[in-house]
Amino acid sequence: MAEMPGSNANTGHPGREDDKNPFDGITYLYIRTHPADNGSEPLAAGLPFWVSPDISIIKPDGVEGGTAVAGDTNQLKIKVTNAGGIDAVDAYVEGFVADPSTAFTPLTATPIGAGFLTISGYSQAVIQFPWNPSPADAGHRCLLARVNLTIPPDGYKNGAIFDVVGDRHVAQRNISVVNLQKMQLKQFSFAFALVNPEQERAVFTLNARQVLADDERQLEWLRGAVGCGFAQFSPVKLRSVRVDVEERIPVRDVSEPEKQDGRPPMGLLGQAVEPKRTRLKSVGMEPGEVRRAVLTVSAASTARPGDLQVVEISQLNERQEVVGGLWIVVQN
Repeated sequence: MAEMPGSNANTGHPGREDDKNPFDGITYLYIRTHPADNGSEPLAAGLPFWVSPDISIIKPDGVEGGTAVAGDTNQLKIKVTNAGGIDAVDAYVEGFVADPSTAFTPLTATPIGAGFLTISGYSQAVIQFPWNPSPADAGHRCLLARVNLTIPPDGYKNGAIFDVVGDRHVAQRNISVVNLQKMQLKQFSFAFALVNPEQERAVFTLNARQVLADDERQLEWLRGAVGCGFAQFSPVKLRSVRVDVEERIPVRDVSEPEKQDGRPPMGLLGQAVEPKRTRLKSVGMEPGEVRRAVLTVSAASTARPGDLQVVEISQLNERQEVVGGLWIVVQN
């Protein structure tokens, strides 16, 4: 299932000058976290790190994206790049799923599958894991993947966390799509999880903004992130965008075997939500704590049917550093 890029330049070689590749004699594995990601550590500032084009779900009918079909066998697809000059033999690849979330911890992500993959030098390879979700697991999901090679050592630094920004071996895809025309809505509310991925108590703020395709580079990134090179993005701004924090959500207790049924731990997110005006935008959270948050969007009546509009939700800590995020793609 290998996928060969057209040239070495397509794989992305950090620090490469002319035809010299600093990774000729080693492996250099990574899973892209953004369409512009070339495997550098940490990821370049300013790039959202939750829109990996290398992670997707293939539905039973063969359609690829971020949607799973309940009660049937879907495939989680993960692409790994080896920008080094020697083969990476039996790299261990893992895939996870979770409810729409700004960030992940091991307690809020559910394993889907794991297996070994060999990636030739200056190449890419794909691995797929079957996934038969229950009705509670269906719909648009947040996906996570990581890769680890034992010999030679080329893997993630800390298996207890998902360091997507600082570790090229870890990637996530936090993209959910809402079809307003199909739902016949002009305003909708979308629930997602706000997770404290830190090891200590912290105060977080949620920001929401519309991402406009206002230049060719941005348009290329947007199309790469949603997985469609021909996607049409609306130049019309949404009427309003609001994001708020709600109640705390209990996470599963991994010490109780009866709860290990492969289902995401945050089923409350599947319930309908109604916009309220008493919610918070920032909140103090304990380590690993999960809160339910809600995005409320009012669509513009002048947007063309079928056009896409992207809302970016960013989770910021007290130092105003982005520690998590989520994209909601609104289809008119």
